Amino acid sequence: MTGTADSRTAARSAPRPLTSLGRALGLEWQHHRGRILLYALLAAVIVLVAILAELRLGVVAILLAARLPADLADASEDGRYQRSALLISRADAVRARTLMICGGQLVLALGAVGAICLTQWLPDARHWSSFDIRSTELGPLPMTWWDHLVDIGLWSGAILWTHALVGGRAIQLGERPSRIGALAQFIGISLLAWLMVAGSTLLASVVLMNLESDAAAALGAAGTTRFVVAARVGQSLTLVLTFGGGVLALLLAQRRWVRRA
Repeated sequence: MTGTADSRTAARSAPRPLTSLGRALGLEWQHHRGRILLYALLAAVIVLVAILAELRLGVVAILLAARLPADLADASEDGRYQRSALLISRADAVRARTLMICGGQLVLALGAVGAICLTQWLPDARHWSSFDIRSTELGPLPMTWWDHLVDIGLWSGAILWTHALVGGRAIQLGERPSRIGALAQFIGISLLAWLMVAGSTLLASVVLMNLESDAAAALGAAGTTRFVVAARVGQSLTLVLTFGGGVLALLLAQRRWVRRA
């Protein structure tokens, strides 16, 4: 009886075998941990440089995050042979690669966010999606946390869209996407986001100009100009479409990659 009880206790305490997805994640980490750890160190350096020297290098982390799907693409058949030996399904290999890319992009994005939020900005400094909405007679208006949030959301959304567009080729052997192509798509998506901000702000301005006089008087009484409201509406719409759309596009793209695996 004692031997049987000991064997049952040993069986319960023994580590459970990893699932196919767990083995796939372990293999991805084994292959790419050097790059991911290097990017984590780079993100920490970017934050420290921003705090100590007021030098913002977040754009470096953003561009590296945008091209990461191409960086982690398989260059040979070694990875496929190892996945076969470990009995990893193709679907779980796709899921693990997507999670590894997202993890690396998150590490780099945190470095860029730290460089943006932990430094002092001059009153006349602006993000590419921000507007100075005060009269020039009053001097420049410093950016607020809303401006930082919009900027972070827009380039994060552009990274997600880029991942959704190039990630399918990055997980197929012999279809390694170009790093320059990934960066070009990221820049193109960012330009579209800027045009969307400008266009939606203009459209909101036109709508507000046609408001009834009572509504316009209410805005004036609250100390808010039409352009302030139009700018916030344009930024909000673009933020939802860029970031929210990027998340949705990546989720749908991953499901398509899994079905085709």
